[in-house]
Amino acid sequence: MQDQSDTQRKRSGYRQLIGYRTRAWREGYGEVELAVGPQHLNAIGIVHGGVYMSLLDVALGHAVAFCTIPGHVRFSTTVSLATSFLKGAKGGVLTGIGRVDGVEGRLATASGEVRDEAGELCALAQANFLYFPGSERPEGVPRR
Repeated sequence: MQDQSDTQRKRSGYRQLIGYRTRAWREGYGEVELAVGPQHLNAIGIVHGGVYMSLLDVALGHAVAFCTIPGHVRFSTTVSLATSFLKGAKGGVLTGIGRVDGVEGRLATASGEVRDEAGELCALAQANFLYFPGSERPEGVPRR
């Protein structure tokens, strides 16, 4: 699947700092991946929990932000992100997956996980996102 973030979204400084890339992005679904480097590890040599949370926030946020109309966008902000850490990865490629669970007015709920290269579950999350006015509609708003 095409990395639509390259064509529809401006790359953020945070994306560049962490080093993740979008792997899949479609209605109600977002998937990002990260090649783990030494900068992602904590003092005991495993991926820092903040890296897991970043991948989860981005994957779930992608799922919530997908827009069905080319040239339009959907803006939202994370309201809450509850994360459970299940396994510490030491390297390889991590994949963050996000799915929209529901939208009620301007509030979207999403859930997802981070998996390691072997498909082992490393972390789970559930989050709420608040859409900016107009962005709660699947067609979003015109890009300015």
